[in-house]
Amino acid sequence: MGRKPSPSLVPLRPYLFKTFLAPALKLFEVATELLTPFLIRYIIDEGIAKENMGLALGLGGVILAFAFLGFGVTLFAQYLSSRVAADYGHALKGAIFRKISSLSEGQLSRFGKDKATTILSSDSFNMQSGVNMFMRLIFRPPFLLIGSFALSFLIDYRAGLIFGAVILLCALIFLLVILVSPRKYASIQANLDNISVHANDSLRGARHIRAFNQEELEGKRFSESLASYERKNMDMALYNALVSPGTFFLVDLGMILVVYLGGVADGGGVLTTGEIVSLISYLTHSLQAMVMFSRLIVSLNKAMSSKKRIDAFLSLEPDIVDGERKEIPAKSASNLLEFQDVAFSFGEKGDREVISGISFSLKEGGRVGLIGPTGSGKSTLLSLALRLRDPSQGKVLFRGIDERELALSALHEAEGYVSQKPSLFKGTIRSNVLLGRPEATDEEVVQALKDAEAWEYVSKWEDSLDHPVEEGGANLSGGQRQRLLIARAFLRGNPLLILDDSLSALDYLTERKILDRLKEKGMGLLLVSSRVGSLRDMDEILFLEDGRISARGKHEELLERSEGYREICEMQKGSVA
Repeated sequence: MGRKPSPSLVPLRPYLFKTFLAPALKLFEVATELLTPFLIRYIIDEGIAKENMGLALGLGGVILAFAFLGFGVTLFAQYLSSRVAADYGHALKGAIFRKISSLSEGQLSRFGKDKATTILSSDSFNMQSGVNMFMRLIFRPPFLLIGSFALSFLIDYRAGLIFGAVILLCALIFLLVILVSPRKYASIQANLDNISVHANDSLRGARHIRAFNQEELEGKRFSESLASYERKNMDMALYNALVSPGTFFLVDLGMILVVYLGGVADGGGVLTTGEIVSLISYLTHSLQAMVMFSRLIVSLNKAMSSKKRIDAFLSLEPDIVDGERKEIPAKSASNLLEFQDVAFSFGEKGDREVISGISFSLKEGGRVGLIGPTGSGKSTLLSLALRLRDPSQGKVLFRGIDERELALSALHEAEGYVSQKPSLFKGTIRSNVLLGRPEATDEEVVQALKDAEAWEYVSKWEDSLDHPVEEGGANLSGGQRQRLLIARAFLRGNPLLILDDSLSALDYLTERKILDRLKEKGMGLLLVSSRVGSLRDMDEILFLEDGRISARGKHEELLERSEGYREICEMQKGSVA
């Protein structure tokens, strides 16, 4: 089955009309700004100097009318720019989030989860800001400069030459910034990724850092990342800071030359008072235009640096391709889950084999347990069953159909999963359990909590289902978190439930009640456990070693056949008594 090419950066095409309407409106604003000094010249020279107050007041009224009209047009253009930028930012963040959701665990780990988070937040904001600045400033500064230059020539060609020289020298400064900035901003964004990695590592491992008394070391590492980020930002800031003094100096020098031309040149000056005022006003407009242009360059450089990172991320092809079959058949004679000579390898060349030759079947309502030493491939096997990864060879069948042919949504509707790392979200007991089935009633939520032996502690809280859950379930014990996750799985009612050592924080009595309830409900169970006692009643136990099934059978059979299984039992005598 061929893969569809992933979309690159979210296009501006849906907003194309508004994208160019706002800059076009800005041109009207520029026209009013350029016309004002030209009219002021006539007010001074033809109105005030010749005591023609009617002309002065009339032209003043025209300037006032243009000011109000320009203000209204500018306000609408600013609104359009902000609206389009916000809509584009929303679409871009949505595309990045969907891409994160579509990538496999392995892909995200290789790319860097913290880097993906930075792209979602910082880089998308840079792009949104770049669109906003583009719409507001792409036409205004250049047309303001060109208009000021042209009108200065109309007033006096020598003044026009001064303008031309100032603009040319300022353009050289901006060219230098354009050539150097992108590389510097790319380095700054990469440094921001490192800060995000260190911060998230420190937050996730805060308890372990304190336990090993390494706060000072982690603080030093984080400070070094911050110091590097600060140095690069200061370097870029100093570099950009040269733009304003350089352009201000050149424009001020131009003003001095204009004043000289008006008052000293040729022995008495060649410009009238009105012309001098107009030319200085145009020079001020030119300075304003160049300052705005420098802001635009900085913003677009940031945006272009972020665009490359976002493009690289959005162009990633998902490892897991959605199948075409939208429906899974109801119960049939086929096995619920079946592995046929499955192997899986890591690495770009597939040269690091993790599991191989895995074959087993799980019947409807059946129960299969997995046990083995650390690194034997248990979690990898579960990820293949959930189709978080695809096998390098062999097949994983769900009700007789290769999982690669099934739509992921249909497969995930049929398979429930409880991880060994509790995945709880900030909210309430109700909101966390309802992730299993959002449309469920409170009565169904309570029943699921009872089935998971969680209602015992939830009912003791005054706010019951509305009891707050902190991020990651930090305000709950390990056993409470596991039971809440199992309640979520009960509420969902999948034909198959996969438990990845997710009963380890429970006492044996609670664990037994939950397993018995699963059997009563007829749910198929694939259970990974490090406790032999949890697996004693399984229909079949698979003992994994070095990525292979070294022994299989019921508990008593494995005690006779497998030395490794027997050793684990010896170490857990209390579990099998």
